Amino acid sequence: MLRDETLWEQGIAVIGMSGRFPGAKDVEAYWKLLSQGDQGVRFYTDEELLQAGVREEVLHDPQYIKAKGVLDDPVMFDAAFFGMNPREAEWTDPQQRLFLECAYEALENAGWIADGYPGRIGVYGGCSLSTYLLNHVIAYGLDQGLGDLTSIISSNDKDFLTSRVSYKLDLKGPAVTVQTACSTSLVAVHMACQSLMSGECDIALAGGSTVTFPNHSGYKYQDGLILSPDGFCRAFDSEAEGSVPGNGVGIVVLKRLEKAAADGDFIYAVIRGTAINNDGALKAGFTAPSPEGQADVVAEALAIADVHPETISYVEAHGTATIVGDPIEIEGLTMAYRQWTDVIGYCAIGSVKTNIGHLDCAAGVAGFIKTVLALHHRQIPPSLHFKTPNPQIDFSESPFYVNTALMDWEDAEYPRRAGVSSFGIGSTNAHVVLEEAPLTESDACLRPWHSLLLSAKSEMALAAACERMAGYLTSNPFTPFEEIAYTMQVGRKAYPFRKAIVCRNAADAQLMLALKPDSAKVRSTDEHPMTAWILLPWLEEGISGLLELYRTEPLFCRELNEAIAKAESVSGLELKACLNDTHANQQHNPPQLNSRMKILISVAASYSLASVLNHMGHKPDRIGGKDEGEYAAACIAGCCSLEEAFKLALARQDFIENGDTEKFANIVNGIRFAAPRIPTFIPEMNMASYSESDLTAKIRERSLSSDLLEALKDGRWRAIAIGSPLHTYTNGRENSLSCYDCHSWTDTLAAIWEAGSEMNWQARYALEKRRRMPLPTYPFERRRYEIPNSRGFDASYSSFPNTKSNESPAETENSAPLEYESPRQYVEQKLIVFFEEVLGVPQLDIHAPFYELGADSLNKMQVISRIREMYPISLNVQELYAAETISELADIIELAYIELLEKEEEEGEEKDHDQAAIVSRT
Repeated sequence: MLRDETLWEQGIAVIGMSGRFPGAKDVEAYWKLLSQGDQGVRFYTDEELLQAGVREEVLHDPQYIKAKGVLDDPVMFDAAFFGMNPREAEWTDPQQRLFLECAYEALENAGWIADGYPGRIGVYGGCSLSTYLLNHVIAYGLDQGLGDLTSIISSNDKDFLTSRVSYKLDLKGPAVTVQTACSTSLVAVHMACQSLMSGECDIALAGGSTVTFPNHSGYKYQDGLILSPDGFCRAFDSEAEGSVPGNGVGIVVLKRLEKAAADGDFIYAVIRGTAINNDGALKAGFTAPSPEGQADVVAEALAIADVHPETISYVEAHGTATIVGDPIEIEGLTMAYRQWTDVIGYCAIGSVKTNIGHLDCAAGVAGFIKTVLALHHRQIPPSLHFKTPNPQIDFSESPFYVNTALMDWEDAEYPRRAGVSSFGIGSTNAHVVLEEAPLTESDACLRPWHSLLLSAKSEMALAAACERMAGYLTSNPFTPFEEIAYTMQVGRKAYPFRKAIVCRNAADAQLMLALKPDSAKVRSTDEHPMTAWILLPWLEEGISGLLELYRTEPLFCRELNEAIAKAESVSGLELKACLNDTHANQQHNPPQLNSRMKILISVAASYSLASVLNHMGHKPDRIGGKDEGEYAAACIAGCCSLEEAFKLALARQDFIENGDTEKFANIVNGIRFAAPRIPTFIPEMNMASYSESDLTAKIRERSLSSDLLEALKDGRWRAIAIGSPLHTYTNGRENSLSCYDCHSWTDTLAAIWEAGSEMNWQARYALEKRRRMPLPTYPFERRRYEIPNSRGFDASYSSFPNTKSNESPAETENSAPLEYESPRQYVEQKLIVFFEEVLGVPQLDIHAPFYELGADSLNKMQVISRIREMYPISLNVQELYAAETISELADIIELAYIELLEKEEEEGEEKDHDQAAIVSRT
């Protein structure tokens, strides 16, 4: 048996999932459908099919079955989110669009941000033949010149499924399209596991997509083939006569188990072993299955997993409910298991095709996700429509029985384990052995306050995200709230519209989420207020807040311990023991600290909290301080070392207590202050020339320095006070944040992020073992993008309403005479018209970068080709590619056009001169 250590080294964790299935819009709804024993196959009325465009003579064909496993609105898509222009979205096969959406969702479900991931993320998957290309693009688009062949192929061909995901999500690992017919997506899982084991990538996405058009339609039954005569799939039953076609998309996120546990990933289940093979010629025909080939692949997967078949308690079968296929599948499974055991009737078997139909290239991953969910929920869903066994299957002599009701998956002496099979036409076979997730732990969280972060690309999407999160918190009251907050901080990309909620628990969060988001779009970086860090003394009443941070923020605790060690070295005082004593007394019995101890702890605490901000990637534009905080600020700015800051603070305190100006001046003059790396509000540090009265006045002054106060009155500055609330030293209402206890610290971090700054939240948890949780994913703002298949081409057709004419003013019929326009104006007008047609976007800005318009190099060349058709001008391709806006492109074309006119004018003058010479000679 596989040793536990080996499992951790060789197991592959399933850490994220996403999918769209018949009757289920997501994975959560999918489990509900499966566990309740529901069917996702839709049965249509004649009226519905007629409205969908099915011809009446087809409806009356007795072989036409009015059923299909369909997705709701598969042509709906959030093109803007993925940087697609409307025309590109219309051309792109919905199979590829939905696969892209699910890839993004799966990574969010896993709690990882795609772009910026330090390792390599690979993509393995496949899709079915593009019926959208055949029935929409070619039939009603290409004939009318709506697009060029290159862009059409790249938007619809299988070859570009995975590379499009890598491009749109900025993934750097392998992007491999897999095509093995019905077993495609489970073979993709196998290949993804191999890639992870070989080190080709650190995270792998694997799955498949099948969306056929027309979406709302039935199918024609043919006797003896794979499809059912009545729209029901009765796997392993005596009345089984085939499956039902279905549409669906599924993607899983995989990572090596050892790495997943170390990273705190949520683990749904573990892949212990996978295998693939082919039957070769050992079968009746190309499309026929072979029990020997299937037995071999199952046995190989079991051997690789190193598990005994008697520990497998469920198998998700390929289960197409065909007369030939089902008996051969049970025969193959039995042959494989009989190599190790003679036990009968102990292993449940089922087929998801009885619920949702046969999803072709997505069939394998649909069964895989079902089985992962079963392991996760510790329940085995029923296989539907089974009454009496197929007479060709002898279940009484096999290890298997068909499970027909939702069954609790009871504990046993070994972990819960399952197998998943998928067999393609052509006999590429795949089998996967799964095991329930091992128990993982996270550190206890002592933080009393948490920040829940939500963001989106629009105000409406942000409101939807808040609504989704509120619903999740209501439905999942036992999920640790600290893990929810952690996941939203480290596992979501920050978009321009943001809302940060600071609260103690889920109940507080629900109340605050119910409020309408008051955030406006984050200003651009140039418009952000400048940030000033103001390091202030930790006053007597602030020590309890300091100790609360010391107890609950591990990174601050480490930084403060290191700073305190240096302070002890400089002063000879025992400081850490005081902090620990207070910590042990739960802050109710403050330590007996003399003035020197307080000063040193104050400097150390201000420096340490500022260091945590630095670790999190937040940098000040300017830094200042008050009293001993000024020395901590000088250290942060790079003017002196931390040890020197402690010496200055002690010398200052000695002066306050003893009035020894000379000693203070000697210490100040003994330090070689460096030029600050950060601009400061700190006056010249050389104070040796100060008189005793000057120093006394400076120390007794309760307000901040004049230049600092002046800056705080300037609306362009925002102050972050560390050590005490800023209002302690000012009377105004400055734009400020304060950090002096857990609540104010959490509030400050949330406010910095909400205002638009990028924060390295992971750095905050560097010393903690936290765990990601599967949480609501991004609320896409989907619109309908579809080339119609029921009417001729309309030049004004677009998913966006056209608000501009497709004609330039100069060409509009019955228009008034126009004033002379320069070539530049005319060229820009033509370019705008052409780009609007190519992109499907009205009212284009001629100065906006092409990437903001959603235009790529192919779109540019489409427009340039049309310009060349109008004018016989010579254009430099490299210059054209370099143009970043319509305006720049117009400049290049205008120049070429002027050169053409000048050349024609010169040639005309030469011709006139020759004609004049001939006339003069006669």
